[in-house]
This record gives sequence, structure tokens and C-alpha cells, in this order.
Amino acid sequence: MLMKVLVVENHPIVRDAVKAALLSIGLFTEAIGCGSFEAAQEILRQDKDFSLITLDLNLDDTIGAQGVVVLRSLYPAIPVVIFSDESTIDVAAQVYDCGARGFILKSSPVEMVLSAIELIMRGGLYIPVNLAKKLNFNAKFLAVCPEAPAQFGLSPKQHAVFMRLLDGMPNKVIAEHLGMAEGTVKAHLNRVYQVLKVKTRSQAILMARDHRII
Repeated sequence: MLMKVLVVENHPIVRDAVKAALLSIGLFTEAIGCGSFEAAQEILRQDKDFSLITLDLNLDDTIGAQGVVVLRSLYPAIPVVIFSDESTIDVAAQVYDCGARGFILKSSPVEMVLSAIELIMRGGLYIPVNLAKKLNFNAKFLAVCPEAPAQFGLSPKQHAVFMRLLDGMPNKVIAEHLGMAEGTVKAHLNRVYQVLKVKTRSQAILMARDHRII
């Protein structure tokens, strides 16, 4: 199967390095790079056949996690991974809440970056150990892919919403996929948070990691 990755990074040297590293693991047959969010949108308008998007969090023409929201809304089938210089808990929590499948520091060792990408491409989600600890979870970096979910006592509709949350879908996209109102999705998610004893999407994702759902 031919798989392409879109690398959105405003520093040319970093962009070329990321492209070369991703091609080295043998998962991708082509790596296309661009230096702005506008350029990325134009590429995607012409060709949606990408298996992964890596996104610089500090592009000149988008702010913070705003780009994640746009990409996940327009292209929900393509996982988005954040590459960032920042490691604050607020920034990390925000990008996970917006639907990113991974948050990778640019200072991370190449081997760790490639392991994270391989995990994500198998359907998993990558959360760095240090960020998981800051969110008060004992999550570990485990190569765990989606399996039959643990039973949390959720209704079928709550469970369906929860699994799409874990797939990185924004509420609007979940509503479209499940044929329900966005307000209904929010209500189901509120119940999921109550059952899991969490308050945010990022905490729900970490709870799922602890139970090896992802």
C-alpha cells in the first residue's frame, strides 16, 4: 500500500530532516513538505490521499492548535501529529483536546520520534511520558494498538462517541459520523467524563492508554 506523509514545517532544514527520517522507516513511499499552513491546505485541496500530517505548532500563518482543529474538521481520516519546541502542559493538553494523535518535541531523539510515528500509524496515540506524568497519570510509552475496549459501563451511543474521541475527531465531526446533534455528542461526552472521573479530552485519552484501549 502506497502511503504519503505531509510535513508542514516552516524551517527548511528541519522540514527536510523530518522528511528524510520518516522515509527511513519504510512506512511511507513519499514525503511532501511545505512551509506554511496555507500551502498545506492548497496541497490537501488538490490531493487528500495522505496517511499522515505532521504539523509545526508555530507556523507564521496559524496560531497554536488552531491548525489542528481545521485539519481534523476537514480531513478527519488523516491523523495529525504535532512537532513543537514547546513542552508546557497547557499546550500539550490543548492539541490533544483538538484531536492530535501525537505531540512530539523537536528535541526528541530520532529513534523516539520514529517509534512514536510507527505507533500512530498502527492506530495508536503517542503521549510523551513526561507530559503524561504532568497530567497525573502513570501512562507509559507502550506500543499498544486499538483492541476490544474495556467495559466502562457506557451505553452503546456513549461508547461510540468515546471511541471516536479516541480517534481524534472533533465534536462536530463525531456528530456527522454518528448522525446526531453536536449538543448530543457533548452530552454523551460529559457522561463519559463522569464515568471515567476525568474532566478533559486529554485526560480521557490518558485513561484509555492506562486501560490499553489505545
